[in-house]
Amino acid sequence: MTSFVPYQKQAQKQAQKQDQKQDQKQDQKQDQKQDQKQDKQQDLRLALFDFDGTLCDSAEQIASAIKKAGRDVGLLDINDEQARQSIGQGLYHLALSITNNNSDKANEFFDAYRHNFRTEMNSGNIYISPLFEGVKKCLTSLVAAGWLTGIVTNKGRNGLNHLLVAHEIDELFDVTYTVDEKQPKPSPEMAIDAMKACSVEIKNTVLIGDTIYDAQCAANAGISFVGVSWGYNSSDILSQNGARIIVNDFAQLQTSLDDIIPQIG
Repeated sequence: MTSFVPYQKQAQKQAQKQDQKQDQKQDQKQDQKQDQKQDKQQDLRLALFDFDGTLCDSAEQIASAIKKAGRDVGLLDINDEQARQSIGQGLYHLALSITNNNSDKANEFFDAYRHNFRTEMNSGNIYISPLFEGVKKCLTSLVAAGWLTGIVTNKGRNGLNHLLVAHEIDELFDVTYTVDEKQPKPSPEMAIDAMKACSVEIKNTVLIGDTIYDAQCAANAGISFVGVSWGYNSSDILSQNGARIIVNDFAQLQTSLDDIIPQIG
């Protein structure tokens, strides 16, 4: 009687070889995909923008809102200069600053500021702070050149979305973070999470801003920082806090970004 055992063993060996080849092919495909992903990451560049004082000339509106909220809670001595210098640090930190770290009074101020904003929004008569000259053209050019773009701001979500839509620039950004979702600058959380969301490496990311909080956020995230001369802090302060360059207009900005992070490939 013929034994089938040798044939069974041979079939098993052939099957094992086939499985090994299949596993090797799968491993090679995975390696290729990983290499392609890494190559793609290396090709991507991300420009993160602050909003107030960098893209939007909102000082007058914010200073007015700060003083009004102050009056509503009995803080009558907030002047224009104090209000302007408070911009950029986030609303609650601002509230603590102008109330000398009185948390109860700061909460009152915070609530009054938000209430006044909602009232204006609901009335339909809210003032639209203008963009700085050249913003939309610069953003459009960056996107056309392959840059990914984002916003990292200590502004609230409702205020940011309102202005992005009003100025018809909301579609130009790949990612936006506010203090309603992330820790305020100078924490690096917004910048780090934006890089993760866009799959962009640290070395290919730059933050553009106008205050020391932007500069410190960039430093804490390990990314390059470009300062703008038209915002709420002086060029000297920005340079002293690590700005690679200070730009004087948006036409200069794109050239500077391409110099700091050249296009790859």
